[in-house]
Amino acid sequence: MIHHMFETIIEKIREHVTLSDDDAALLSTYLEVRKLRKNQLLVEPPYPANAEYFVVKGCLRHYFLDETGVEHTTAFAMEGWWMTDLQSFFTGAPSKYHVEALEEGEVIKLRRELKDEMFNKIPALNIYFRILYQNAIISQNERILNALSTTADERYLRFVKKYPALENRVPQYLIASYLGITPEFLSKVKTRIAAKKS
Repeated sequence: MIHHMFETIIEKIREHVTLSDDDAALLSTYLEVRKLRKNQLLVEPPYPANAEYFVVKGCLRHYFLDETGVEHTTAFAMEGWWMTDLQSFFTGAPSKYHVEALEEGEVIKLRRELKDEMFNKIPALNIYFRILYQNAIISQNERILNALSTTADERYLRFVKKYPALENRVPQYLIASYLGITPEFLSKVKTRIAAKKS
């Protein structure tokens, strides 16, 4: 019997690849359910990111600290999304990013050391994770281009499109951090955009 918590992840995987019931049952043996406290860190420098996390309930934030101690938010993950420090996860090198729970919630954890064995036993997952990683690269490249070549108004509108449910769940200063602007400037951006709509 598959734990009800795994149904969400199995549905998500089946949106991309065919996964038999036997494979789904086998997959569940590689996964762990974890409850999260608000502000709990799942990845923290300098420790390597030894797992990937699928969000069942809640919201995660991916960020780094610059040399002056200022936090820079680089991504969010809501229900149905995966998150870790991918570079550290792939290489085993010390993590440079934090992954933090912004809300109480639940994640499904996939440990790094189990992944190769899981891929060998469930080949469909090779394809699923390849799609995920391709999407992550595309998203990262878009983010770099947007940061360098668009206005704050355009970046904000793209943020709302990418994370439609997040606006009311995440503190405004974190959205500003993601956009690379101050909270005060974000407030002006939102006022400008609202004025254009009315």
